Formats: sequence, C-alpha cells, structure tokens
Amino acid sequence: MVTGEGAALLAEGIQAFHLEQRARGVSPHTARAQRGDLEKLLDHAVRCLWVGWDVSPRTLRGFALELGDRGLDPASQARVLSTARTFFRWLWETRRLPKNPASGLRNPKQPKRLPAFLTEGESQALLDLPPAVDFPSARLACLLELLYASGLRVSELVGLDLQDLLVAERALRVLGKGRKERLVPYHAQAAGILDAYLGLRSAFLAQKELPPSPALFLNQRGGRLTPTSVRALLRSALEAAAVRSRISPHALRHSFATHLLNRGMDLRAIQELLGHASLSTTQRYTHLGLEELARTYEKAHPRAKG
Repeated sequence: MVTGEGAALLAEGIQAFHLEQRARGVSPHTARAQRGDLEKLLDHAVRCLWVGWDVSPRTLRGFALELGDRGLDPASQARVLSTARTFFRWLWETRRLPKNPASGLRNPKQPKRLPAFLTEGESQALLDLPPAVDFPSARLACLLELLYASGLRVSELVGLDLQDLLVAERALRVLGKGRKERLVPYHAQAAGILDAYLGLRSAFLAQKELPPSPALFLNQRGGRLTPTSVRALLRSALEAAAVRSRISPHALRHSFATHLLNRGMDLRAIQELLGHASLSTTQRYTHLGLEELARTYEKAHPRAKG
C-alpha cells in the first residue's frame, strides 16, 4: 500500500505513464522492465517520505546512489535510471511537472569490457567444416571464412556486392562506417572457399529460376542476406563445432585483430584493415594481446612459479 502524499501522487503518475506506454504499443518486455524500474523509484519515495513528485535533481541523485548501495550492477543501474529519465521527461512534457528534475541524471560509470574473442584453436574448430555440397553449406563456410579472414563487420559483409570482389588482387572493396571505402585482403584458403560458394550460388539461382542479384550473399529467396540471419547461422555453427556459445559474429572480427596482433602485425596496419578512424579504437586489442602474453609468460618463466 502506498502511503504519503508524494508517493501517492507518484503512484498515480506511474500508472498513467504505463497506460500511455501501452497505448503507444510498447512491447510487453519493455513494459515489464519499466514497471519493475519504476517500482524501485516508488519504493524509494515511500521510504524517503517524498512530499510531492516535484522533486529536485538532488533527490534523484540520492535515488541513484541508493541503487548502487542495494547491490545493483552498473548496467542494471543504468537501465533503471534510463527509465526514470523517460518517466520524468514524460511528466514534464505532459505538464504534470513545471520542470524536468531528471534531465541531468547521469548513469554510473560502466566497467571497461574487453571484446569477446575466440582462441586460435576455437577459430580453427569453427572454420573446419565438412566440404560444401550445396548452396547453404557453401554460404555458411564462406561467411565464416570471410568474417575471420578479413575482419569485416557483419553489416559490411552482407553489404558486399559481386562487383566488390577484386579476384585478381584477392581483396574486397568494403564500404565501412561513414561510407568510407577500404580494400581488405583475404588469404588463398578463403579464395578457394569463395570460389566454391560462387559456383553453387550460380547453380542455386538457376535451379530456383531466380533473377540475378548484385548481392554476394543471398537468402533462400534470392534476396540479400541480413545481419540477423548471419547471427542465426553463426549460432548454429557454434553449436555444431561445440565452441563456446554467446559469441557474436563480431567476435570473429575481434579474433581476427587479436590473432594478428599476437603474431606481431603492426597496430597501424590492423587499424587500416578494421577501418577504424582512430588508432585508440584499435588499441583496445593490445589489452588482449598483453593478456595472452602474460599467460604464456606465467607458464614459461621459471621465476614466475615461485
């Protein structure tokens, strides 16, 4: 039961907010998350005896600090505070509040996460597929090989057209972020897998009597393959190879960069291959390289075991 004038007003506002969100067609998942987040805000208001919902930024900062004291991880805190900002902005936009006290509410600092990547052995297990015998198996082999051979983003991979294949140079013309074009090489083994796919791709279009398509990677209807489909194909491939789950296609890009770095490639060269505008973006991979180096050092150096 809600007690106190401020908490009662807040409860009424939350209920009105939920009704409007439902009318706007917010997904059930989002609605449940918002309800749970705002229940935390209401619980805080009840315990702190809010006088009204026209609270100050300082009051909301107290709520934000309490979330950390209650043991919520930074990501959960950020989600709750995002919902609170959305709610108070709505109160202000609907003229229930004269000003928005949550406009300056900041999320807690997120811990710096290193990109997930596969070891060289895991990458080999994932790519060591049986010989392709049809269009789907050839497409999967080619997708995985090019992700790892060239370090492409998934959006860049599915955006490739046939005209972007520079076969003589064994390179791909890639349109990256900011519509910046770059050339990315691929190795001889990837070239063989790509040739096999192209042959079965042509046979697939002929067999299905589908019109020609400029897209390199096609779906079963002859249209361009989507990033969502690539993620689904990767999940199936990871399961079949008994490699760690919860690895995204982007992890193959991270693996590409990490393995090149560990084998001594210059960081600026890796920057060019990845299409990073800033070297500092690429430098996060040095953390992974040093972590691998430290593990090797601990195993090999006689003084490290003492």
